[in-house]
Amino acid sequence: MANEVTTTIATELVATEIIERIIYDAAYDFGTIAPLVRTVNIENEQTNTVEFSKWPLITATDLTEGTDLANSALNPTSVTCAADEAGLMITLTDMLVNSDIIGGLQPYAELLGRAVGTKRDLDLAAEFADFTTSVGSTGVNLTELNFLEAIYNLENGVAAMDIAAVLHPIQAHDLRSDIVTSAGAIWGAKAGGPESVVRRRMAVYYDVPTFSSTQCASVAADADRQGAMFPVGEACGIVYVQKRPVYVEPDRKPSLRGTALVCVEVYGDECANTAANGGVKIVTDHE
Repeated sequence: MANEVTTTIATELVATEIIERIIYDAAYDFGTIAPLVRTVNIENEQTNTVEFSKWPLITATDLTEGTDLANSALNPTSVTCAADEAGLMITLTDMLVNSDIIGGLQPYAELLGRAVGTKRDLDLAAEFADFTTSVGSTGVNLTELNFLEAIYNLENGVAAMDIAAVLHPIQAHDLRSDIVTSAGAIWGAKAGGPESVVRRRMAVYYDVPTFSSTQCASVAADADRQGAMFPVGEACGIVYVQKRPVYVEPDRKPSLRGTALVCVEVYGDECANTAANGGVKIVTDHE
């Protein structure tokens, strides 16, 4: 046979490429930390600042009959958290929007929202450094014992009962690796290791929900990663002050024949309680 019409011959009739309509996700974490910490919404308040007060620890003593009492010092302290803007912008030409496979501005807007959410978690994770109590050792993998020490420090600090942990994936991996070889009765009774070891992004160890986040900071000249364990919600030492939720606003640019998408959130973050009842940082080997 001869003169077959092939794709090599009829290049003018064949599209140079086909773009698949399912686009791979970017590597964004999806708001792991923010739902766990103390949140204060001031969206309807005429301020961008919140002051968080803390009672001092005072003690009672034995009394002697007929002897006047002396005043105990009572000096509350406070920490201030101010909300400001975080965001980004991209500009899309009309030619792109009218020609691409995505279909409008919405997918671009969603991508921007993820970027702002990741920035929020990055800021919250940076607050772990302010906790004064720390477990783990620089350059040494996270162990099951380290995890138990973090629980103990919270208990010893009289933290609220509901607690959670946020670890970098390498810390979570090291913890799982240590647990699967543990001879402790809590794991040893389960053939093949505990179910929580094989779950992804969130597992439960010793009744502590443990989340994985790539936003946990690199510390000690990149030698370590810094996670934390802390009470959940109102008792958490880390506060997230929300002045305005994430919003996306289009800005039409006629002379450019395009539209700018601006994505912004107005929030603040602070470690309002650095003591052990507010949280414990977990610092262990980076890789």
